[in-house]
Amino acid sequence: MPVYSRKSYTFKYSLFGIAFGFCFPVFSLLFDTLFLKGLPFSAESFVSIHHLNPLHFIIDSAPIFLGIAFGFAGRNLDEVTEVRQDVETYNEELLQQNQIVTQYSHELQAQSDKIKDQRVQVEKLFSDIQASVRTAERLQLALLPDLSNLQAAFDEVFIFYKAKDIISGDFYWFRSVTLENKEYKIIIAADCTGHGVPGAIMTIVGYFLLERIIEKEKIVMPNEILEALNEGITEAFTSSSSSDRSIKVREGMDASILVVNESDKKLYYAGANRPLYYRSPMDETIQVIKGSRAALGGERRKKEKIFTLNTLEYQKGSHFYLFSDGYPDQFGGKNDKKFGSKRFRQLLNENPSESMSQIHKEIKSAFETWKYQTSQTDDVVVVGIKIK
Repeated sequence: MPVYSRKSYTFKYSLFGIAFGFCFPVFSLLFDTLFLKGLPFSAESFVSIHHLNPLHFIIDSAPIFLGIAFGFAGRNLDEVTEVRQDVETYNEELLQQNQIVTQYSHELQAQSDKIKDQRVQVEKLFSDIQASVRTAERLQLALLPDLSNLQAAFDEVFIFYKAKDIISGDFYWFRSVTLENKEYKIIIAADCTGHGVPGAIMTIVGYFLLERIIEKEKIVMPNEILEALNEGITEAFTSSSSSDRSIKVREGMDASILVVNESDKKLYYAGANRPLYYRSPMDETIQVIKGSRAALGGERRKKEKIFTLNTLEYQKGSHFYLFSDGYPDQFGGKNDKKFGSKRFRQLLNENPSESMSQIHKEIKSAFETWKYQTSQTDDVVVVGIKIK
């Protein structure tokens, strides 16, 4: 593509106009001197012919006017050429930009296709994980005691069990064990460290440890069960390999254990960081037995953990409540605060004569009302029993 210097046509056309303009005075002078007047071709003749015909003075200005006129024409052509060059430059730049945009478009399309593929993979992975978690939920629920067994063992019973993330770090456990012709009904509510998958793994460990401790080793006193459970959890998560001694597992659990001995008309309770709420027919309000300030499992410590045994007189119609901290720790209400232990006791105090099924409904309703649109804080288990 040719490149023109600025004002090139202006200069050329001006020279052409001047040169062309000189033709007029030259030809007019030649014509007058040689043909009309018959004068010789000389300078004196040119001067003389100007005096004889003043029109030659006007004709002599032709180079000036024609140079100016042609110069304007050249300038217009230069301007047109300059505009055309600017348009061509703009078109080239536009073409380059279009090529860049096209390249970016291809790259974006490639990225979009990659993201779509990744999304499909993530959705499939999420679906697989969800299926696995749902399977884990069914397995975990299958390990929990059948409610009918609890209903057969006690006068009335309810279980409020609500996982935070499908599978739970809370669980409850029940067995009726006969030892030396005495029947011990053992009910446990446990709260493992964490929730979701880590918490669920801890519940399985706790479940099978309880099977071994109570079913096989025939340990029935709640404080002794807690001691054995503490030792079992600590051993289960302490590596015996020298290469793994740097691994520290702090996971453990809190637990409430109530043992009912109808033969001796005694009830026994021990708790690891969990209290027992109860009310006998003679009590106007909920009574509290605090658990020992020690968790089960975690890192080994030199100081031995002591779990206190509490003995209660057997009174028919007494209500007992074992629970994890998930219920009182739930955030909600107008000011987004914890439900709290005090409010939980007030809830249980409101209608002492109600059946366990009605208390269950009120506990569930109060929890959902308090939580409302707030996400669930932790796993929840509340076990309520009324002894015969």
